[in-house]
Amino acid sequence: MFNRIELKQLAKDQLKGKWGNAVLITFVYAILTGIVGSITRRIPSLGVFSILLSAPLSIGLLIAYINFVKTSSKLQIEDLFSGFKIYLKALGIYLWNVLWIVLWSMLFLIPGIIKAIAYSQSMYIIADNQNVKVRDAMKTSIKMTQGYKGDIFVMFLSFLGWGLLCILSLGIGFLWLIPYMNTSFTNLFFKLKEMSIKDGRCSEGEFDGSVSLTY
Repeated sequence: MFNRIELKQLAKDQLKGKWGNAVLITFVYAILTGIVGSITRRIPSLGVFSILLSAPLSIGLLIAYINFVKTSSKLQIEDLFSGFKIYLKALGIYLWNVLWIVLWSMLFLIPGIIKAIAYSQSMYIIADNQNVKVRDAMKTSIKMTQGYKGDIFVMFLSFLGWGLLCILSLGIGFLWLIPYMNTSFTNLFFKLKEMSIKDGRCSEGEFDGSVSLTY
């Protein structure tokens, strides 16, 4: 079991003195995804366009936070666009996540939530090391979250109160909440990675692409 309170406190410590860049990258990401979403709502036929842009931006955001946690340097706005450098892999992992979560959600809400948590680390794995294959990342994520799905779900719920306060602030508070959440869940990724290697559920090679789980 991991200690979510420690992971969240670590995130606060990491963000001290660096909130400016964190808010900026959140604002830019929100603007870009908001523009894409607005175009899609007005012209539904461009729904595919939304996916094509959301995928690399989502991976780029995770790359930014992984580099932030690893180096303790300020969040770099250019990292947000780094997902375009691995466009096909970013699109692949994004589509696999969406596909499987939607399929499992069709079996009722709870199975969908369980699978969403099981696959939750796959995009982090790709963002951390682009040598990992898409399907390998999905399989490794399942192993990483084994036995911890309940704890991960509770960690998501622990931000719910903050989310409600952000709504009352007309959404402005999300510029601070989202960096806090992203940093906390990036810390969670590294904690789950560490624990899964330590207890033998995963090997280090699964995280650097030197070991393939695709048969």
